[in-house]
Amino acid sequence: MLNRTHLLGVYGGSFDPIHLGHLVPVEEARAATGLDEILYVPAFAPPHKPQGPSASAFHRFGMCAAALEAYPHLLLSDFEVSRGGTTYTIETLRHVRANHPESEVFLVLGSDSMARLHTWREWKEIVSSHRIVVVYREGVDYPDLREELPPELAARLAPLGARPHDELSENQTIFWAGNAPVTISSTWIRSALPSVQSLSESLPPAVERYARRHRLYVAP
Repeated sequence: MLNRTHLLGVYGGSFDPIHLGHLVPVEEARAATGLDEILYVPAFAPPHKPQGPSASAFHRFGMCAAALEAYPHLLLSDFEVSRGGTTYTIETLRHVRANHPESEVFLVLGSDSMARLHTWREWKEIVSSHRIVVVYREGVDYPDLREELPPELAARLAPLGARPHDELSENQTIFWAGNAPVTISSTWIRSALPSVQSLSESLPPAVERYARRHRLYVAP
């Protein structure tokens, strides 16, 4: 029996803080699309957030490490945090491909980000060199995405229900994961942490303990 190619997703973000909306839908998407693992890559300085994250890269990485312990197929990379400065998605993807030659590397991103992918640096290389798994985020569903994408990208959308192992035409490289929508807001969590007694419906317990222990998101 031939061994099939290992499928590795790359999922970046500021994770400020990482919450259940970053975890449950992504694990659902991984299982639904047949990816073997997904690599979380916290940003040191996200290019789309010029004002910068609220928590330091050290603490955001620490919260990710605490959260991902409960998810054996979700891994953590310190590439962007260790590198410092602003790292663009294409640079991270090149790094992961070079370090995982045994894997096919997928980009995993929310539907809201997918709708803006054509504004990213080197987006044509991203699309030509990687297949993409789209995680449904509230506000941008499949019909919305098909309508918002430029024709060059809309043509790459695989049919609903299609998976990477299916036999598809070569240009059908963007897969809709079909997960439950993401409705949790990091902005709300940051504002609620100082005053709300429990955020168990939004944060993994380990992340909430970490944030409270280090007094993150609390005004000095």
